[in-house]
Order: sequence, then C-alpha cells, then structure tokens
Amino acid sequence: MHIFEIFMAVLEVMFFVGLAGSSIVVLISFIEDGKELFGKD
Repeated sequence: MHIFEIFMAVLEVMFFVGLAGSSIVVLISFIEDGKELFGKD
C-alpha cells in the first residue's frame, strides 16, 4: 500500500509541474502574439 501512496505522490507532483510548464508556455506564446499584433504600426 505504501508503494501506491508513493506512486500517487509522484504523479501529483508531475501533474503540477506539467501544469506550471503548460501555463508558462501559454503565457510566452500570448506575449509573442501580442508583440506580433501590436508591434506592427
């Protein structure tokens, strides 16, 4: 049963790391799109 708890903890950490990484990628792409949209006068 301890193996299952450790496995779930590792999965939880991986999930939140992936969520943070995805939000960073979305934020960077949003900034790049904003530069492309508003940069051209």
